[in-house]
Formats: sequence, structure tokens, C-alpha cells
Amino acid sequence: MCKHHPPLLAWVQDGSISRPTSSSDAAGYLCDAAKCKLPTCNCVSMSPPGGLNASQVPMFVVFTADDAVQSYAIDAVNQFLAHRQNPNGCTPKMTYFTSLNFTNYTLVTDWYVAGNEIADHTMTHVGDPPQDEINGNLIALNVLAGIPLKSIIGFCAPFLNFTVNTLKLLAAAGFTYDFSTPAAIPVTDPGMDAFWLDTLDNGMANDCLAVAGSCKGQPVLPGFWEIPMYAYFDERGPAGAHLMDPWLDRANGATKVKDTATLEYMKATFCDGEQRQIG
Repeated sequence: MCKHHPPLLAWVQDGSISRPTSSSDAAGYLCDAAKCKLPTCNCVSMSPPGGLNASQVPMFVVFTADDAVQSYAIDAVNQFLAHRQNPNGCTPKMTYFTSLNFTNYTLVTDWYVAGNEIADHTMTHVGDPPQDEINGNLIALNVLAGIPLKSIIGFCAPFLNFTVNTLKLLAAAGFTYDFSTPAAIPVTDPGMDAFWLDTLDNGMANDCLAVAGSCKGQPVLPGFWEIPMYAYFDERGPAGAHLMDPWLDRANGATKVKDTATLEYMKATFCDGEQRQIG
């Protein structure tokens, strides 16, 4: 889908972000790339990690679903995945962020055994979740679906409503990553925040305006990964559609199906030569 062209950003040696960001708080992000190294640490960057050349990095498509696991939900997911193959010939797998309410735990077990990831989305789908909502869902997935606790490593906050305390609770509970921070500035904007995934060893650098106490080096959670959730934009940028869940049936608000428009706004979001994951 993507045609490569020269990178928009050169990653500077001191690990700071080398272009304007979404707020003055984000602009204060600093990370020493000489000390923060994979696999346990990764600085915020708009370029592929480890100094990899974008032309040699595959396009990762991150497929997720959330809320209750029911037969109709699995059927809908399989419409996308069941008849497709990765380059290695295997059926693509996905992550399901599950909540307790209305979930069929037999299907959760089946979905996990089939090789998919099961992740945490709180018990009762509440934003800014307290500890018992997060850990209670872990227990439910373990007891009712038989998912090993060590396999439940990801979390997504309902409504993407989280706080710095949410991230601290996740890190303390042993989660590996969070998938709740929006990246909602177009890649065509000088202040874009569509970063590759990073660890919070040096705090956050996106979603700074929405989450109190984040950025400016906070929160410090060594080894805890943040995976940005990119918004989709059409050719109008912020003045047009910019969604977490894009219009696929009526692209850009049109009254009829426009597959070409859907393709164009996805290319505008992701095909800037840096191969960030689609998801």
C-alpha cells in the first residue's frame, strides 16, 4: 500500500524530539538514546527503532477489538481475518481487549487457544479505572477462561479515559504495555505525534494536553511500553474526519461507499515513509 520516500525526521543523538510537538509539555521530553536501548527501553521517535532503515521495515497491521466477547463479535472479526494470510502463510492473529459484562468465557478460551492475545479492558467498562476494575478483570479471565495470568500483558482503558495513576497501577500489576494514548495530529502537521511505540522510562510525549501530570518527564515507569493509537485523517487534515474508528462504509462522511477515499486517508495517515504500525 505504501510507496517509500525520504524520511521526514532524523532521530537526534540526545534522544530529544527534533520537531515541534503537541504541547510545550511534550517538547520537554528528553531521552538518552545511548542509555535507553532495546529490548527493555526505547526512546520516543517517529523513525523505526534500532536505527533500522524504514525501507527494510515491514508494515505492521495491529488488529484489535474490545468489550464483550460474543459469537457475533467473533464472526465479525473472522470476516476480516479468517481468509487472509501473512507472508509466512499463517492466519493473522489479533488482540481482544475484554470486559466482564456479557462476555462468553468459553469463546475467550477458544480465541486464546487459537493463538490470539487476550488483554484487559476492565471488569465493567469504566474510564479512569480503579485498581479493582483492572485486577478484577485479570482474575475473571484467569478463573473463568483459564488464561494464564502471565499471558495477560496488555491493557486498553475504556473510552481511552486514563490517568497517570492508571499507568502506575498497570506497571505495578506487571503489565507489559498500555494501548490508551491517542496520537491525534496528522502526519502532515509539523507537530505530529504519531510516534513508534516507546517505553515510559522518560515519561510520555503525546496526549499531554489531555492527561494531567503526564509529560515533562512523567510518569517514570521503566520498561513499561506505550503503544500510540493513531487517529485517521482525510485530505482535509484536522478540518476533516479524524477518527479512532474510521468510516469504512461511508468514507469521509460521503453518502455512498468510496473505497478510494478510505484508501487515500489511510495512506495519508501511515504512508509517510516511517512504516509506523496501522492499528
